[in-house]
Amino acid sequence: MYRKATVMKNLCVITDHYPYTRGELPFILPELAVTHQYFKIHLYSQDRQNKQEYVPPYGIAASHLNLTPSKMKKLLSYFRYSSQKIYRDEINMSHPDCPKDKLKAEVRNFLFNAETLRCWLEKEGCFSDISNTVYYSFWYSTGTMAFVLEKQKHPEMKIATRAHGYDLYNERQPCGQLFKSFMDSYIDLIGFISRTGRKYYLNHFATHNKEAYKVYYLGVPDHGLNPPKEQNVPMQLFSCSNVIPLKRVELLVQAISRLEFPVHWYHAGGGESLEKVKTLCHSLLDGKKNIQWEMPGAIPNEDVVRYYQQHHVDLFLTASQTEGLPVSIMEAYSYGIPVAATAVGGIPEMVNSGTGYLFSANPSPQEIAEVLCQHYAASTTQRASLSSNARQLWFNSFHDKKNHEKFAKALLNL
Repeated sequence: MYRKATVMKNLCVITDHYPYTRGELPFILPELAVTHQYFKIHLYSQDRQNKQEYVPPYGIAASHLNLTPSKMKKLLSYFRYSSQKIYRDEINMSHPDCPKDKLKAEVRNFLFNAETLRCWLEKEGCFSDISNTVYYSFWYSTGTMAFVLEKQKHPEMKIATRAHGYDLYNERQPCGQLFKSFMDSYIDLIGFISRTGRKYYLNHFATHNKEAYKVYYLGVPDHGLNPPKEQNVPMQLFSCSNVIPLKRVELLVQAISRLEFPVHWYHAGGGESLEKVKTLCHSLLDGKKNIQWEMPGAIPNEDVVRYYQQHHVDLFLTASQTEGLPVSIMEAYSYGIPVAATAVGGIPEMVNSGTGYLFSANPSPQEIAEVLCQHYAASTTQRASLSSNARQLWFNSFHDKKNHEKFAKALLNL
């Protein structure tokens, strides 16, 4: 283990949810397993739930701010922000698809949440040892802005943030990404989870600090290989995502309904569209003797791991409309499972003809069905090659310990 000094630096980490609810758990736990060896870590969660559901490992401390203020407090702050230059400058930035009144409300709300968070962090003592602390926001959003607001008073602060999807792409927010160009010059390290994300940022928000723009892939641990395929069993399909419109799980249902060979499909994940998609499954799949399906809703990550360890999976599927760099695909690769996925976000960086199949960005059910037929017809040698390549790509690019070591050392060197 490498340490730069005998006294460990502090790492103040802002999350949206973990450890108060699940939130970032699958992404951040592998990272904490490494960073805790380099830093004394304190997690600051913004989750609205007051009850802490998870205990962070390694003795990591956690605190919580519920950003649900009174209407009066919010209203008074809105009047104050309206006269500030930072507010007026952001309003005058280009947000072409957002009505002016809505933009003003979004900007005020963003500023209010960031300043409220900054004040709370100050009371928590987060800024009491600035010279020996790195300030890290897991999402490039209000947490990062809270640090930036404090850095205006303490220019020596070292700020790092990751950039994923909802916190990076304009189309993922009602008025686009707010304050990105403003925050940019204050940040010492932006860890993009994909090359696609970095390129997007350079084209839309970057100012001049290009040394700060780095790609640091997330990663997943090694839980071993997926069991071998048994003879005379249906094709085993697996998907794992929230069941929300953005993930387009209904496309998978419609595609699977077109198949004529024996298929078993398991989808792990819940969400607002779960019952609607289940109804579609009953309508399109229940009458098919060749098709079996399971949709248990949200399940713990440990159960997903157990499923991969105990059940052979022929192909992992996702028809998502937009993505960063899905950890679910990394996880499938770690077991040697090939992937069929939409060519959106950073997915083309990780899925190719050697490890699986790329759908178009907006595939039809028929396009997806044809890919499933292609994989079903593939020879044993072809399938073995896809599996081997998937596992190797995980080891080369998405091995959690290797990736998080690089990121931890980058934080330490700020």
